[in-house]
Amino acid sequence: MKKIILILVLLFQYGLNAQVVIGDNIASNQNILKVKDGTRGVILPYSNIYTSFPKYDAASMDLFSDYPNLVGGLIYNKADDQYYKYDGYAWNPARQIQGIFQPKGSRLGISSGITIPCLAFGLGICLALGSPQYLAPDDKSQVLVDNLLLKNASSVTIKQNGMYDVAAALGFTGGSVGAQIGVTEFKLTLQVKYTPASAWETVVTKSNYSIIFIIDTQGSKTSSFSQTISLPAGAELRVVPTITTIGGSGGSLAAYGTDSSSINSYIGARLIKAY
Repeated sequence: MKKIILILVLLFQYGLNAQVVIGDNIASNQNILKVKDGTRGVILPYSNIYTSFPKYDAASMDLFSDYPNLVGGLIYNKADDQYYKYDGYAWNPARQIQGIFQPKGSRLGISSGITIPCLAFGLGICLALGSPQYLAPDDKSQVLVDNLLLKNASSVTIKQNGMYDVAAALGFTGGSVGAQIGVTEFKLTLQVKYTPASAWETVVTKSNYSIIFIIDTQGSKTSSFSQTISLPAGAELRVVPTITTIGGSGGSLAAYGTDSSSINSYIGARLIKAY
């Protein structure tokens, strides 16, 4: 009987304090769990591989069952040396979009660029010869990985129906020479071809500007954007650059190109939710 009373007293006291202290005898009303140790750490839940994570379901599109009560949960994956956080739908790695360990992400570099010649007398005329190809080989040292398998022989193609974060950047090289005062617009457009038979559709456009005064030789003119978009399997992505020169007076000749550096030019995609 005494043991039962003692247990009840301890439980009642724990219920009042709602605190657990490890490595110290001083509790704090600011914490539920307090760990104090200068030489040892705390091991959180871990797994040898993601297939043993809670709520893993091989039949689910995103490999995990939906479970709102687990939102904010953390688990360490020993296979790729990082923590994962549960968002109510799936476990997401700590190294997010464009990270080399992001299993639901790709970051692709330019394999072939284009040249954009311009002739300006007042309003400039620039001719973009095609669009750059983002099919460079994977290179982890340059943070170029294709974990979503987007690269085909000649296109960037979505393999899984779902909601995606898409980010793109393109650096412009070159400049103009002439007797002109004006502004040059460097525009970047993301286009999607939803089916092989459909036309290209514009999703988002972003512009940067450069001031021209006699000679425009500014390098590393970069346009970039990010967009959340629903994409079906088989949809193709491309990035189309456009340059427009608006001169207040005079004229100029210009030749621009695309920067092949993976720092300035890339397309990235992260699968948020598979359908």
